[in-house]
Amino acid sequence: MAKKIERAVQRRADLAGGRGFACVALDRPADPVNVGHVLRAALCFQARMIILGQPSEHIDVLRLPTDPTLAYRHVPVIEVEDLLEAVPRDSALVAVEIVPDAIALPDFVHPERACYVFGPESGSVSERILEQSDHRLRVPTAVSLNLGMTVGVVLYDRCADRWRGNRE
Repeated sequence: MAKKIERAVQRRADLAGGRGFACVALDRPADPVNVGHVLRAALCFQARMIILGQPSEHIDVLRLPTDPTLAYRHVPVIEVEDLLEAVPRDSALVAVEIVPDAIALPDFVHPERACYVFGPESGSVSERILEQSDHRLRVPTAVSLNLGMTVGVVLYDRCADRWRGNRE
């Protein structure tokens, strides 16, 4: 007879703790595979909203092969022409980009209310968004990460920061 394995049930409310929210904004996303990974990461790490700024016509949020969780049913996804107009009021705009003045992720203190903006797979966050961002953040790696993985790493770090009690 097989031994039953007891596992503690993880409740969604216990994940990030504290006040505030995070949303994810994608500037000109082109690859549906990566967008599916982003939606899944957003659901896993409790992002409250996903903004797609000028997405490729090939992206159909309802049919993403890399989003088996059907995250769009649980995390609102909006598609907009101007990403900056959709950023939630009174939230810090955090551009995730490799630029000289960007703060390395291990040194970054995540704002209570943040909108993390990620650039397209084969480009950078637009200059207009970089100019208006409150923070510039980079993920220090040996080689470049893909979009979906970068979003997952940043959102995980935000949750870990809050678990450790390093809230602003």
